Amino acid sequence: MTCGTKDGKFHLYTPMKAIRRKCLDCAGGSSQEVGLCPAHNCSLFPFRFGKRPGTVKREATPAQIERLKKAREARLNGRISDSPLSENRNILADTQDEG
Repeated sequence: MTCGTKDGKFHLYTPMKAIRRKCLDCAGGSSQEVGLCPAHNCSLFPFRFGKRPGTVKREATPAQIERLKKAREARLNGRISDSPLSENRNILADTQDEG
């Protein structure tokens, strides 16, 4: 979805943000009215809050958190640059072998 602005520029929105904007438009710009929406047969109704229904936030495992900490530490120590991913994988593999 694109939306024009006063300065003539256009903004691109993700599908979820476009649905949220449509629901706000339909409800007169009121977030409270979006929550109280009586149009249960509307195909956008389950998505009206800008989130996919049934999506569960995933939690990182302790092993994943530890790997992320090591990678961040290596990057902050200058061992990993913002170079191509393949080079970073080699450095990360070396870091994991050391620990």
